[in-house]
Amino acid sequence: MKRPEEDRAAAPPDRVFADSIGSLSRALRGSVVSNIVAASLLALAMHGWYPTQVLAAWLAGLVLVHLWRPLWRAAVRQPQPTPLSPARRARRVEVDAFILAAYWGASSVLFFHANSSLVPFYWALVLGGTAAGSIGAHAHHPRVMWIFLPTLITPFAVRALLEADGSTRFLGAGMLLLLAYLLYYGRQHARTLQRMIALRHENSALVDELQSQALALREANAAKSRFFAAASHDLRQPLQAMNLYMSVLQGGQEGRSDPATLARLDECLSALDRLLGVVLDLTRLDSGQVTPQPRPFAVQPLLERLAGTYEAAARHKGLQMRVHPTSAWAVSDPALLERVLANLLTNAIRYTERGGVLMGVRRSEQSLCLFVADTGIGIAAEAHESIFEEFVQLNNPARDPDKGHGLGLPTVRRIADLLGHPVELRSQPGRGSVFALRLPPASRGSESTTPEPPAAATAPLQGRVLVVEDNALVRDALVQLLTGWGLTVQAASDGDAACAALTQASDAFDVVLSDWRLPGTRDGLAVLREARACQHGLKLAAILTGEDVQLLRSAGKEFPVLRKPLRPLRLRTLLARYLRESKLP
Repeated sequence: MKRPEEDRAAAPPDRVFADSIGSLSRALRGSVVSNIVAASLLALAMHGWYPTQVLAAWLAGLVLVHLWRPLWRAAVRQPQPTPLSPARRARRVEVDAFILAAYWGASSVLFFHANSSLVPFYWALVLGGTAAGSIGAHAHHPRVMWIFLPTLITPFAVRALLEADGSTRFLGAGMLLLLAYLLYYGRQHARTLQRMIALRHENSALVDELQSQALALREANAAKSRFFAAASHDLRQPLQAMNLYMSVLQGGQEGRSDPATLARLDECLSALDRLLGVVLDLTRLDSGQVTPQPRPFAVQPLLERLAGTYEAAARHKGLQMRVHPTSAWAVSDPALLERVLANLLTNAIRYTERGGVLMGVRRSEQSLCLFVADTGIGIAAEAHESIFEEFVQLNNPARDPDKGHGLGLPTVRRIADLLGHPVELRSQPGRGSVFALRLPPASRGSESTTPEPPAAATAPLQGRVLVVEDNALVRDALVQLLTGWGLTVQAASDGDAACAALTQASDAFDVVLSDWRLPGTRDGLAVLREARACQHGLKLAAILTGEDVQLLRSAGKEFPVLRKPLRPLRLRTLLARYLRESKLP
């Protein structure tokens, strides 16, 4: 079983090896002077036994062994060599180490003076010191150590063991023992160095990761600040208008209503609802609440349906809405894909003044390119990424809500990433834009296109409804809305009161609508479970909430979940589906 240190050391082998060779090269450059000094002292010690010319030639040969590469480049006027890879540098170091060790080893045999016990002792002293001193450098690349040490020491040790003198043979045996110890120690030292270098790289990687995370955090905080600043501005605009219109209504004559002012109020509410809806959609996409359900489908009906939806808006601006016919089939979630294309079409129509919008499919061997092209104002290349950020609008410095809020393209990017369809953009200022999605193709098949008939949205409803909501304003508004639809409504402000109403009611409830977060000991889920247990004729029990990811995952399996802000039409459609509508005479 490997120790954690070994696992970490093995983590970045290429970088560890490159660092090791670099450290080895630097250490060897520093050892040249000490090697020549040791050889000079040895030559002085042997001066009484060998001629000066011989010793000088030997020293010159040693200097040549150390400096032959740069001297050769200077002699042939070779330009400065290009940087070598770590592997080639390692091979060069191995060759140079072998040449140097062989020179020392051969010299120790040639200058072995059998008639003097001092000369072998001098050689043993210098060779042992040279070998021990080389460990610190060669341990960076153990292969050099295994080449250098035996080549350096073995010739002298064998020569000493062949002598008849016992003390000389003892000196040779001692050198072999020294060789074995240095190889063992060098091996341990090499492992330690490798671990240290690996840990240094890991620490450097951790520092880089922390710095990148800190940068990402700062960018996220800045993006959050921009998001809230833009969102608060866009939310305040319709709220401010609503306050002014309310003042107009309050200042009018009693008992009279102004239809124009009421219509403006409705527009403000719709704008506020749309903005909150898009923000909540982004939140759901970011929190993983949306799960795509891909299936094969025909692309042409989807394009025709979208063209029919947006043709009136295009015609109003004098634009052409065209669909390039296609028989292609693709694999995706049609509902989510339709939202993506709807956002792209909205932007295309909004920023195109003349010409038109074209939708179509280009085929390739491995994918389908579904595109929306326009002849609009275009987008500069430097803005191709920033337009996918929240509340970024290139041509709306006054933040006119009629030009959108800068959330359409962020929604497109989120949904496209969720579906696995990369978004491509080709655009130049003044030459229009082409947004494209890459979809996997599918073989032609059959799909059900018959939708479930919607319930009538205007027929009065019949039934008893229990509304559980702790917010008095929301509770009162919901009671008035349901009563206006013909329902008999009872309200409760907390879970305990709701459970009491369920158990004490003389007539059974048909529907229970409950907020999730309630004061007291019972939340909305507990209320709905109690209602299902004691109201056997219950037709619908639903949760009303503006949050929580975990709730949607757990409660959604038991009860329908209606997200706030609640659209009245959606609520009425749901009620009509579960209740029997009364027939008008």
